[in-house]
Amino acid sequence: MMTKRILIVDDEEGYRRVLLNSLTDSGYETKAVKNGLEALEEIKRQRYSIILLDVKMPGMDGIELLEQIKGTRFSSHAHIVIITAYTDRDIAKEAVRKGAKKVITKPFSMDDIAACLSEL
Repeated sequence: MMTKRILIVDDEEGYRRVLLNSLTDSGYETKAVKNGLEALEEIKRQRYSIILLDVKMPGMDGIELLEQIKGTRFSSHAHIVIITAYTDRDIAKEAVRKGAKKVITKPFSMDDIAACLSEL
């Protein structure tokens, strides 16, 4: 099995650290960044098979970043999983309509993340 490369985009350091450490320990090649601009720069440098993307971030929000990712040749193939603390169904519908594969609500367990990743 080929190792999946995962980019984590979240402005909350605690979530970034937990995801980075847990996914790395599970055998994934991972990188974490704290905002949309850093994510776009990272996507230009490296191809990712999965992008875990927070919705609410300062500056560029996750939906705007999703649109930009899907509009680039760099990561249009990546599976995007939205992670959000907001349970607004409109956000989830918009994210899926714009190309997200899944939406996971915070707080989540690593079992939730593992189950989601196994489906991609």
